[in-house]
Amino acid sequence: MRAELLRKSVKLAIAAFLTAAIAVFFQRIEFVWYPLLAVVVVVDDNDEKTVAAARARILGTVVGGLLTFLVHTILAGWIGVLVSILLMVPVLRLLGWQSGLSTAALVSVMFLMIPGHAELNWTYVFNRALDTSVGCAVALAVGLLLWPRNRLNLLCRGDAELRSRLLAQLQAYRDWLGGLSPRPDPLPMAELGARLDAMQRWIALEASGPQGATIRRQRWRQRMMLWRMVINHWLQWERLLVEVEPSAPLQTSLDPLISQLLIRRQPGVTPLPQQGLAGTTVPWRRAAAAAPRPLPYLAVTAELVPLQAGIRGLALLPSLPQAGAA
Repeated sequence: MRAELLRKSVKLAIAAFLTAAIAVFFQRIEFVWYPLLAVVVVVDDNDEKTVAAARARILGTVVGGLLTFLVHTILAGWIGVLVSILLMVPVLRLLGWQSGLSTAALVSVMFLMIPGHAELNWTYVFNRALDTSVGCAVALAVGLLLWPRNRLNLLCRGDAELRSRLLAQLQAYRDWLGGLSPRPDPLPMAELGARLDAMQRWIALEASGPQGATIRRQRWRQRMMLWRMVINHWLQWERLLVEVEPSAPLQTSLDPLISQLLIRRQPGVTPLPQQGLAGTTVPWRRAAAAAPRPLPYLAVTAELVPLQAGIRGLALLPSLPQAGAA
């Protein structure tokens, strides 16, 4: 966390310094704080958010400036600001630029509250939009050149981390079923969901870029569909385990799942055939037949079928390169 904060701070400092240097050197920018404010808004530790923030900043500045220019010929002060914002909301929604609303509103406040706002004209609006574009361009360049995000590496790391989390949890449940340790806490659903959403976003960004062929060759879209299937059934499976009493014969039912998740980490492990995975549910059916309350065991058995199918599907996908350090 400290390393990321330091990287972002260095990016912001360099972008602000370069923007101020450009403004002073060319003496073209009348109000330096316009591009500096754009730098503060746009610079972000994630490349995709930097581009989105820059786009929103530029579009918001243009729309806010144009609408404010039209409104100021009729109204002034806070009434003019209110009318400008009321007009901006439907215009930005109509154009699909809702992300630029905050910037457009800020521009309206700055334009209408400046001394001598009656002198506001097309040249003033164009110059302020140009000033903002300079700050956005510098922030984009700094964000993409300094510590750029390798999303393919992030995807491989995310896949490896998901496997590690499930492996550790399966081993913990195996120990619990054997009476060697207490029941483990379920995996955090919000954290897993956020991880999958981030990976899905990286895939969409890379698929439309120069790494699109690699995304297709490594079958990342199919991989994400399987991961979502696995995580959904995993969370339900963990909830159902609360109703089950630990029993040593059930330990072996988790071994095939552990074996499938170990693929890509141990070269000697190969995917089990579908009939080999069918034995995963046999101990649970036997436990259900002997239990006074068989329904929890049967429910766990039902969830194991799609869970093991998803894990086997992941095991059959092409191998991924080893993820590098962050």
